[in-house]
Amino acid sequence: MGAFLEYRLLVVVSLLASTIQAQEPSSPLEDRVAGLLYGAAIGDALGGPVEFQSREDVARLPQPPKLWRPGEKWDDEAKRAAQERLILRPYAPLRPQSASYGQWGDPAPAGTITDDTRHKLVLLEALHQTNGGPLNAQGLARAYLQWPSHPLHPEWTTLRDDWLEEWHFASHWVLGNRDPSVARPPERLWQGLPTCCGQMTSLPLAALFPGEPEAAYRACYQLSYFDNSWGKDLNAALVAGLAIALTLPKEHPDKWGFIRKAMLETDPYLYGDIRFTRRQVDRWLDLAMNLAANADGEPAKLFAALEETFAKTIKWEAQVPFVVAFSCLALSEDAPLAALQLSIEWGHDTDSYAALVGSFIGALHGAQIFPQRLRQPLDERLLADFQIDLQKEAAWLISSLSKAPGP
Repeated sequence: MGAFLEYRLLVVVSLLASTIQAQEPSSPLEDRVAGLLYGAAIGDALGGPVEFQSREDVARLPQPPKLWRPGEKWDDEAKRAAQERLILRPYAPLRPQSASYGQWGDPAPAGTITDDTRHKLVLLEALHQTNGGPLNAQGLARAYLQWPSHPLHPEWTTLRDDWLEEWHFASHWVLGNRDPSVARPPERLWQGLPTCCGQMTSLPLAALFPGEPEAAYRACYQLSYFDNSWGKDLNAALVAGLAIALTLPKEHPDKWGFIRKAMLETDPYLYGDIRFTRRQVDRWLDLAMNLAANADGEPAKLFAALEETFAKTIKWEAQVPFVVAFSCLALSEDAPLAALQLSIEWGHDTDSYAALVGSFIGALHGAQIFPQRLRQPLDERLLADFQIDLQKEAAWLISSLSKAPGP
């Protein structure tokens, strides 16, 4: 890890002893950081109850996500209707029992998160536990092995151990253990597939480097021992894009273009220079934009193209949430909450898609973009289940940055 990166991470974690009492953002940047955290968790809780459920079962829910028909246009009226369909649902109708990779708690009320947000909680706890030292891959590995540090619901221990089994194998390996009964190389995770693991865990790292996409990229790349192949580059590019989103003026006429440009141009390890290949960030971002353009304003066309493109792809491989998120955003740059709902309506790994969209619109627009009917149930569940207050987490991160001297 470079000296500058270690210095910045050291500054961020050095105020662990501080207790942040503020419940409302004290600055625009704090609101943006809170927006990133809230957006990811709200998206997760929105998509969790319908994740990998059949279209027929989802259609039977009260006020279900829309099943788009050919010819239906994504016009202003459709976008307004989509925003009204943003509903936090209980899990019981379709997912009545706890699942290690899904929701915990029987029944799980509206606002309950899944593993997509729990991974981010591990990262936040890792930052808190460094006790003034820089966070590195070993520190994050220890946090995965020790999470959570506060008492867990006893009935969730088995769920936690099953959920993190593969992460624990990789974490022991990162910490130097070579006993195959407990330690296995990270390269074997998910058969070496590039996955959305880094998207689940690493997005909050952007809050440590607002406006500094390369530093954000390097932090993600060096910490994400659970990402494989070009997934390390793709997921680090997302964190670089979020770092720009946190400081970009909301009123900028080409704000989403600037975010995409930051992702394409932030390439400190020169993936784009590898001979005879194309950088996967370029490939999948181009595909997302082309699919959105070719949809001609019809979500049904976009979703049909996504089905064809990813027919033989596991729906949580790294490129799938990436393409779903940016194609939905491209259709809805003027209506971010509508994009959030649209990302759920294709189906499949809905919580991962919505968590990624939510993180970007929250980082760009701030937490206040999310109505209280979405934030309050999430706040209640996070506090009851994990003793976490996202507004306090955002305030802690920003107070750390505000006390850091300049480069």
